[in-house]
Amino acid sequence: MDKRPVSKEQGKLLDLQEAVSRYVKPGMKLHLAGGIGGPSAAVCEIIRQYQGRNPDFTLIQSTVTGHALNLVHTKLVSKLVCSICANIAASGRPSRVIQAALERGRLTIENWTLNSLQQRLMAGASGVPFMPTRSVTGSSIAAENEEAFKTVDDPFGSGERIGLVAALVPDISIIHGCVADADGNTILCAPCGEDLWGALASRGGAVVTVENVVSTDFIKRYAALVKIPSYAVNAVVLAPLGLHPYSLATPGISDLEPYEKDIDFLSDLYDASGSDEALNRWINEWIGGCRSHHDYLDRLGRERISGLIKKASMAARESSRPSVPDITGKQDVEPREMMLIALSREIMKSVKSRGHKLVLAGAGAAATAAFHAYYSSDPPAFELGTGNGQIGYNPVPGEPILASEAGVRRSKILTDTVMMLGVFVGGTHNRCLSVVGAGQIDKYANINSTRTSEGKFLVGSGGANDALNASEAIVCLDQSNRRFVERLCYITGRGSPVTTVVSTMGIFRKPNPHDELHLVACFPNSHVRSLEDRVKEIRNNCGWDLKTAPVVEEVPGPSTEELQLLRWLTR
Repeated sequence: MDKRPVSKEQGKLLDLQEAVSRYVKPGMKLHLAGGIGGPSAAVCEIIRQYQGRNPDFTLIQSTVTGHALNLVHTKLVSKLVCSICANIAASGRPSRVIQAALERGRLTIENWTLNSLQQRLMAGASGVPFMPTRSVTGSSIAAENEEAFKTVDDPFGSGERIGLVAALVPDISIIHGCVADADGNTILCAPCGEDLWGALASRGGAVVTVENVVSTDFIKRYAALVKIPSYAVNAVVLAPLGLHPYSLATPGISDLEPYEKDIDFLSDLYDASGSDEALNRWINEWIGGCRSHHDYLDRLGRERISGLIKKASMAARESSRPSVPDITGKQDVEPREMMLIALSREIMKSVKSRGHKLVLAGAGAAATAAFHAYYSSDPPAFELGTGNGQIGYNPVPGEPILASEAGVRRSKILTDTVMMLGVFVGGTHNRCLSVVGAGQIDKYANINSTRTSEGKFLVGSGGANDALNASEAIVCLDQSNRRFVERLCYITGRGSPVTTVVSTMGIFRKPNPHDELHLVACFPNSHVRSLEDRVKEIRNNCGWDLKTAPVVEEVPGPSTEELQLLRWLTR
């Protein structure tokens, strides 16, 4: 590693090209952090400097998406240590880049959960060889990571088996923050999410990119917000809009404008990932064709950048209560709409009967239904939470994925992933209901979001495994015999905490935590009129010999108010 000093006047300030050249070397274990997409400006510079070479990087990143996927496509990464790999824009989808790299044998993936990966980095930062965890146990994640995960008897005599994750120490961490002084004291984006522990665990310290470089007096005024100390930082790089195409949310500091994610940009990137040739052209235009981050910003243009800043400001000011549309004459209900409304009802039923105070909402359908339940009562009956550390926020229409400045600005608590998933969701005294989606489910409600039976990679655990440590969990997914399967090829999360499953055809429950799922209710279906025929249809779309409750009920159709609210949320 290049140890050439910078001048005292500069402190640790370097331009991006020089920082990457000095501190990023072939063969390194690179840790990336900074919101959902990571330090995008730095990732693009790594691609510029290493494309066409074979640096054999190991990439350590909780959520591999956006420009980080281009690191994989350009063959710079041979191994991922992560919890989720996906294309994340208006929704989350499996990454064609990751699937192609795995199929061609160019990539290996070490799967973890959001919480357990941070606990490994926490152990590395704390100088201890391992950290106990409630996540991972009983899953395929544990089975395939035997060198870094163990279970032991509680040495203090409780009789429990305790999971342990091995310390993880990256070679270098690159993280994007809001601001830093020239010495490297850094204020991170809000919430801290997965951004906190990797920089402190890295043996080679951190390279910090920031939206603005501030005075040390400024840092002292906001000392309570400083998360990365100067001693852990090698270089400070000014990189405005350094998270683009993802959003930046500030923790309340002055004179720094937030910006929203660029959904159009992400959609174009996803479309380009459909073929190697198209993605190569896209990378050549947006990365290779830009000599620096400054050129990248010029290519985006002032109008587009201003629009992302304006969008963040407008979304944060939207009314917290819905002004729902008039849907007179538009009462036809799609199966997915029925699933979402039924799921919303189940959330409210569980909150009222079991006294949950927090609902952890996964992305996509799970989030939409949780938002619907949240607005179904006035005042709301519970607080909403996200895996990256937001609690008590008011949801925004059209935002079923959780990386938004508006959600942050509406939150009552902003914390990190370990506190959120390890304590508020999975702690001893949690009052949490988790609502999650899944790629597949078996008769015991074990879930799979990692790999298909044909071996194709899906997206990984993300926070799903961690979410199942809540006091109760509800799962939602489309009904088919490819998704309701006799035996899972991969268990992302154990099913014992799951009480209820809601599909696009009906509702399933387990009488006891280790029992099989029973069909308890069917949805209305104008094409299959008799209840008996609907039960038969559900059986035909289930991969095991499905048990039914003594009496299978028919779920009432949505009210006008329920449908209005849902269509406001999904507009």
